[in-house]
Amino acid sequence: MHRILIYGLAAFGWASGLGAQAVPARDLWEFPLGAMYEPPALASEPGAGLWNPATIALRSGERFRFGVASLAAGSAQGVDGQLLSAAMRRSSGTTFGLSVARAGISGLVRTDTDPLAVGNIPYATWLVSVSGARELVPHLTVGAAVRWRHGRADQVTGDALAADFGAVLHDLPWRNARVALSSFLWRPGREIEDRPALLTAADFRLAGTMVEREVRAGVAYANVNRGAQEVGPFVSARRDRVEARVAHLRTEVAGQSVDRLRFGLALYYARFSVGVAREEGVSGLGAVYQFTLSSIIK
Repeated sequence: MHRILIYGLAAFGWASGLGAQAVPARDLWEFPLGAMYEPPALASEPGAGLWNPATIALRSGERFRFGVASLAAGSAQGVDGQLLSAAMRRSSGTTFGLSVARAGISGLVRTDTDPLAVGNIPYATWLVSVSGARELVPHLTVGAAVRWRHGRADQVTGDALAADFGAVLHDLPWRNARVALSSFLWRPGREIEDRPALLTAADFRLAGTMVEREVRAGVAYANVNRGAQEVGPFVSARRDRVEARVAHLRTEVAGQSVDRLRFGLALYYARFSVGVAREEGVSGLGAVYQFTLSSIIK
């Protein structure tokens, strides 16, 4: 685990030395790609650790986890995102992960001196993450990630490195409670330009005695530097192979607030997990839909 922390600190110094120019399309990473079904700070279904590197940690007896996620907004703007991920647990107990994510808008049209469209304006971003996580002491798992981000807005492009850290307190004695905290897209010294996010979440078991049969409730919070703040409660219920989840979220930005629902359903079969989720649209984007698929190999 010491190596993970060293790599993270090295990336911390490297990222802080990069140029101050903001990378385009940062706002696309405010869509919860791969984490619409779960709070981002606790999201583990695609096995990516995209939002919290500590969540890639595999349990003892699990060797690999692979995941994919796809997100699309039902609007004319054509907002979409894709995620591929893989994680591997070493015999030492450390899990290493790799993820590649993309988000973009394909419906931006270019106009000349009249309203007629003369082509599309490229607006997209890529994020490649290498991460590691390990249970340091019972009930505490920590992780670190090094991320490369590329963004394009029309003819303007940019690249940046970020170093993120996360932790999850899990399986606590009081009602199997969990508490998670992580950073996202943190470029030390460049917080104004790149607007990193702080993600937190906590939940506990309301009823049940095991993961396969339980009801949980909690609250999630996300704060983007000089951007949106999102907070709200969520409830999940699982019985054997089926799990349902619903969250009520309030987003505040520029003095305005919007309330919306986010809900989803997951099916567990053998070593596979399939999830679908929907979020009420905001700002005229229409509803946002997500599909996830992950598999664990023991």
